[in-house]
Amino acid sequence: MVVGVIALVGLIGFGVLLSKRNNENGSQPSEALQKNDQASSASAQTSPTVAGVEDATIPSDVRTVEIEAGSFYYKPAQLRVKKGEKIKLILKSVDMMHDFNIDELGLKIPITKSGSTATVEFTADKSGTFEYYCSVGQHRLKGQVGKLIVE
Repeated sequence: MVVGVIALVGLIGFGVLLSKRNNENGSQPSEALQKNDQASSASAQTSPTVAGVEDATIPSDVRTVEIEAGSFYYKPAQLRVKKGEKIKLILKSVDMMHDFNIDELGLKIPITKSGSTATVEFTADKSGTFEYYCSVGQHRLKGQVGKLIVE
């Protein structure tokens, strides 16, 4: 979804630049739209560029995943990612205090208070199934666990 939004912003910026350039050259707007459509299908497979800035790219190779932490649960309780995929994990605590741990991958998000978020970025470089859990008090024993599956 984030990649789609970034691509859309890039396409709008590209269309504005084409429109300005075509208005200066006296071209018809419909020609600019046709060129923009052709460019959009080509650029949909590459990293979008920032409008008006040459050679600047927006990183689109990071997948953002949000996890809700509540009274003795994580939502979702299971995540699937691809080996080698870069992940930005956002933990949102909806009540009490929670953390996030995957021992085998060395991942830890510190205690996050109710109404707050915390983030960790990592590359899923090991295949397998890994348990994530909350280490606050008895949360893990009361079922606040989940599974990260790296395929």
